[in-house]
Order: sequence, then C-alpha cells, then structure tokens
Amino acid sequence: MGVCSSVRECVGSKPPLAVFAASIAAFAVALVGVSLYLQGHKSEILNPDIKDWNSFYSTLSDMKICFPESGASTVKKIRPSRELPPSVTLDPEASVNETTGNITLSILADVQVEKDGSTVMGLTLHSFLSPRYLGFKGDLSVLEVTIELAAKSAKNWTACMMFSGPTHLLPDSPVTPSNCTITKNTTLVEVMMAQPWLVNESEEWCRVGVEGNLMVTAQHELNVYLSEGDVTLIQVHILYTTCLLCVMMFVLLFYFICGKHFNSRSKTEKSADKVPLHP
Repeated sequence: MGVCSSVRECVGSKPPLAVFAASIAAFAVALVGVSLYLQGHKSEILNPDIKDWNSFYSTLSDMKICFPESGASTVKKIRPSRELPPSVTLDPEASVNETTGNITLSILADVQVEKDGSTVMGLTLHSFLSPRYLGFKGDLSVLEVTIELAAKSAKNWTACMMFSGPTHLLPDSPVTPSNCTITKNTTLVEVMMAQPWLVNESEEWCRVGVEGNLMVTAQHELNVYLSEGDVTLIQVHILYTTCLLCVMMFVLLFYFICGKHFNSRSKTEKSADKVPLHP
C-alpha cells in the first residue's frame, strides 16, 4: 500500500515525470513484442538492405503507359522534349558486362497491360524510362524497357521483359527471375512509361495518346529474407535496449518510493529547527 500510495502521489505531483515513465514502459513492452514476433517468424523477415525484384515490380506497377493514337506507331508530344533524358543504346549482341556501367537483362514475369478497359496481348512495347520514376532523382541516365506481351492464344500473362541501362537502376538481389529471349515476332509499339503525377507538366501527359495500366505480379520465390543469424543479432540488440529501459524503470520506481520519504523527513527536520517567537 505504501508503494502504491507513493506512486500515486508522485504521479499527481509530477505529471511530466509520470508520462516519461509510462513512455519508457510502453517502449519496453513494444520491444518485447517485436522480439517475440521475430522469434516466431525468423525465416520470413524481408531483407531491407537489398532491392529485390518484387519491390522493382511494385514500382513498375505504379507506372502508366501512354499508347499512340490509332494508326500511329509512336507517341508524340506526350511531354516536352527537355524532360526526356538521353537514351542508352546497347548492342543486343554484346555481353552483359561488355559496356562499363550498363547491363542488358531479359527476364520472365507475369505482366498484364490494360488499354481502354481491355487487356493488351500479342504486342511488344518499347519505351525509355527516366530514373526519376524509379526513385533516382537527378540521375540523367535512362533505362530502356522492352516488354514482349503474351500471345493472344496464351492461357497466362507470362511476358518477356528486357531492360538495358545502368546497373544501379536494376535490383541487386542475388535471387533473379528466369531468363528469356525477345523473339521479335510481334508488332513493336513505341510507348511512353511514366508516373503522371511526377511529370513536371502533367497536363501534357498522354494528351494525344491513350493511357493504359501496367501490372507486374510479384513472385514469392523472388523475396530475399534475412538469415537466422541476422535475426538473432537484431534480437540481441533489442534485449540490450530492453534491459537498459528496465534499469531506467527501476531508477524511477526507486525515486517514486524514496522521494516521498526523503521529502517528508526534510520537512520534519525543518519544523523541529523552528523556534516559536511567542512562547
């Protein structure tokens, strides 16, 4: 009862200190919860230090595609030419590492493209993608994208995507999708890929074309997870932090309990030292 009384009095007399103590306790409990979650999902924690293909697919799925008008083979005047970065041209016969800093990579992915509410199939889409739409602001390079969509007779959305450009624009994941080869047997359509809300003059976006949607499906096997050793190391750091918070809680609790008695004793001693003026 004495402890509870001291705590209640301290909470009433020192609200900021009480809020600080409650925050420390809540933080400690949250860390314990995180540690328990990590313990139960050791093999399912994504590695945040690696840009995997699924996160790249998610970025591509945020893109809009501007198709040329009916009868045209390319899109014109989608946005001012000053916004277009210089293109990167790679020799398709060259090896991946032959050009310094650049790479050509062809992968299989489930790609669905919609235009005017209908699915586009049996075409090859070609575009130059600015790095700003991939999160690289101020980068003047460009990523060349070629997407050979599934044939109209296909029963799935498996497409062959070819990327040509600087290596830093592509995922650095050790887990890569299956390779493929562009057949070039389908009609090639020059399109524009962008995130319209990032275009400087958004009213110019696809003003003379037809806008479509791009969706690239994530694949579970392309996720990159933390190793059990990394998860254990995280738990050790959480344990150290939790112990430190517990020590702080004990210090505050000691202050709550002993502070009242110290203050009461000081007041008693001061009262005993007083001499009455009129006996």
